[in-house]
Amino acid sequence: MRGLLIALTFFTRIPLPVPQDITTEEFTRSYRFYPLVGLIIGLLLWLLAKALIPYFPPLVIGAILLGAELMLTGGIHLDGFMDSMDGLLSARSPERILEIMKDSRVGAHASMALVGLLLLKFSLLASLTPSMLSILIVMPMLARWVFQIGVIAFPYARSQGLGKGFHEASQWVTFLLGGAVILVISFYLLGLAGPVAFGVSAIIITLMSSRISALLGGLTGDLYGAFIELSEVICLLVAFPFLR
Repeated sequence: MRGLLIALTFFTRIPLPVPQDITTEEFTRSYRFYPLVGLIIGLLLWLLAKALIPYFPPLVIGAILLGAELMLTGGIHLDGFMDSMDGLLSARSPERILEIMKDSRVGAHASMALVGLLLLKFSLLASLTPSMLSILIVMPMLARWVFQIGVIAFPYARSQGLGKGFHEASQWVTFLLGGAVILVISFYLLGLAGPVAFGVSAIIITLMSSRISALLGGLTGDLYGAFIELSEVICLLVAFPFLR
């Protein structure tokens, strides 16, 4: 439970007691609980949607769900997404891209990418019908497993950084077992849409990781966050036609 609590207090804004005297090893090994963190976030979003549907129109519910997820996560992964887009869309040299990604200032590319991502996500959330709400449980859980493809299968681009510890602590056995469990849960909740969203998300993130890693010589913590945000939208997009 301590590992789960470490992951929850770092990657969410859920008011929980912060564990004391966390070691570096404990922190980096808490990555194995990220899909469970996603499941908790998903259950909260599902409960919220169930409570709102009798009282509000779809557009309002979509906006509230989007805002609720941002509040639950503190936008921590969106920060990585914006930094990544600033760098990758700059069309500069690999060295300059890494410098731009490390810069905390928000550029035009990050702003445009953020608007596009949130607009698409809002549209998908607002289009969910009562029979489709189980996707809210699967979406954040699947995204927090899929991003680990980049963590475990590709090198880290920097000599140091928060993401480097996750890369070094990752284990294939834990990753594959977690994927098997998530695949079963996704199929149980969504039927055929679950495995399809699982497979397509994994393929797209693998291809993106390979392409970016070849360009930059590896991946970064910002890219890990970007993969989580992109995977949530991919999951919604791919599953949507099968849930209608």
